[in-house]
Amino acid sequence: MFKFKAPQHVFEVGRVKIGGQPGELPTVLIASIFYEGHRIVLDADKGEFNAKEAEELLNKLEHLSDLTGVPFMLDVVGTSEEAFRKYIDFVAKVTEAPFLMDAISPKLRLSAAQHVKEVGLTERAVYSPIIKGTPKPELDKIKETGVKAAIILAENPADNSTEGKLVAVEQALARAREAGIEKFLIDTSIPAFGPDMGSAVRAIFYIKDKYGYPTGLGTGNVVTTCGWVKVNFPKEVRRVCDAATNAIMQTMGANWLMFGPIERADYAFSAAAIVDAYVLSAMAELDIKPLVDNHPAFKVFM
Repeated sequence: MFKFKAPQHVFEVGRVKIGGQPGELPTVLIASIFYEGHRIVLDADKGEFNAKEAEELLNKLEHLSDLTGVPFMLDVVGTSEEAFRKYIDFVAKVTEAPFLMDAISPKLRLSAAQHVKEVGLTERAVYSPIIKGTPKPELDKIKETGVKAAIILAENPADNSTEGKLVAVEQALARAREAGIEKFLIDTSIPAFGPDMGSAVRAIFYIKDKYGYPTGLGTGNVVTTCGWVKVNFPKEVRRVCDAATNAIMQTMGANWLMFGPIERADYAFSAAAIVDAYVLSAMAELDIKPLVDNHPAFKVFM
């Protein structure tokens, strides 16, 4: 393991601390809920869903977090303004976990951000995402909502190399500051399994070494988009591939991982805890100590 040269920032979003040198804090896992095709959603336009099942899923995350010491956030996916409001209100009632406001449409994201302002949830909310091309009107409206945390996406369609991602991050950070963002969660942007996916893995090191901001990525789609795995192995074996993918990112220094559907939590939390224990054990030789009393290493080794 290695120490990053730049001072490493630790941000608090709601009750969750995220960032730091490897080993100082547990990896934060982000679970997607109410995503497209999620079986608990009954009507995506109206935001109707099976509340009992949704609560059970959230309670399971709380249990897994207590068991492993791995903290979590939620990736709340909205496809209409009405649905977004209902999802956010429900999640905020059932758990204290922070949440991402995730939508393809800027209009939907801004509507969600305005809602969290009105109901007093800005400290727990994360705008997702801000990119190098986010227009000024959107930035101005984000600033008006008072949301201080955002996913900064290192997406650069013209250059998917590590260098291209570093350029995209620089530009996206400037945009985020215009929007009043103070807590930057950098996403190295790995959209799918492919020959050029390694640039997103390398970028973890270089971004943290330069900026010191909490860095991670969405790993949920990586194995899902690998046709070779889907054709040759059953679903339960694919989860092993997910765990391996997450472990690679953790050992590269990732502070957070968006692991995909909330139903995969058993696999994600147990594996993340083991890897966090390994990382802290290695970093102890570099005089790194955990910043929290419930680090996964204390659960695993005791």
